[in-house]
Amino acid sequence: MARPRNSKEKQRLQLKTVALMNSLRIRVGAQNPCQFSDWFDRETVHLGWTDTKDSNKWYKYFKGDVVQNPTRILHLLGSLFPDCAGLFHEGPERLWTALWSDSTEELWSICTYTCCAFEGDEEGSLDVMTGNTIFFRESATNFEINLISKLLNSEPYTLSDLSESIALYKIHQTINKIHKTEEISPYRCIKMCLDAENISSELKELGIYDFIYLELTKTEISRLRDESFYRMSTGASDIAQYALNPFGQRSVQDRMVELGVWL
Repeated sequence: MARPRNSKEKQRLQLKTVALMNSLRIRVGAQNPCQFSDWFDRETVHLGWTDTKDSNKWYKYFKGDVVQNPTRILHLLGSLFPDCAGLFHEGPERLWTALWSDSTEELWSICTYTCCAFEGDEEGSLDVMTGNTIFFRESATNFEINLISKLLNSEPYTLSDLSESIALYKIHQTINKIHKTEEISPYRCIKMCLDAENISSELKELGIYDFIYLELTKTEISRLRDESFYRMSTGASDIAQYALNPFGQRSVQDRMVELGVWL
């Protein structure tokens, strides 16, 4: 994409630029664009480059004030950050790929959690579903159990957990167009991640929380409205309320019983 062809592409370009700059700022320990400029100038002084702080070079990129792909800036930043281009195009922990890719193969490449071990008590334990022929349902269930396990053990979620949740959700959306399933794990996983304080704080620090939250909520509302079988599977009576809080319909504790997770 050289220049955005419509408002959606323009918004995506702005988000990608803002997230990139804030990712790099956080990486070098800078608190704001001014500190990032200071750091960049110190690192490149031996190259004789123009003082970027005095020229306010980075400010418009931190604001997402761009009209086309920042190819020259990516090349410039690439001298200090070799992963810069990939970070711009795929997003932090491949978040943009998870959100915007229409390729099932690309989405599946984000999904790494295909088995789950969970320690049971004396009364029962979880039969782990794994193997070379594992189905989507098992992958989604295993991943949800993994997130529940992290919750029970006070282990923080990561941005890659959110990306994987979104990828599973997108794959499920595609599957349901062909073969109706009763799977409800993916959106619950998304909300577990989004509702986690460390994830919401990280997304806010990247400058993309509001977009991510609204985009995923609107998508779920649309699915619940348009996919009657999916809505029936969730048990949702109030579509908007379910999209905001699926745990009001089934609590984590209730879901643990359904999945056979024992404390």
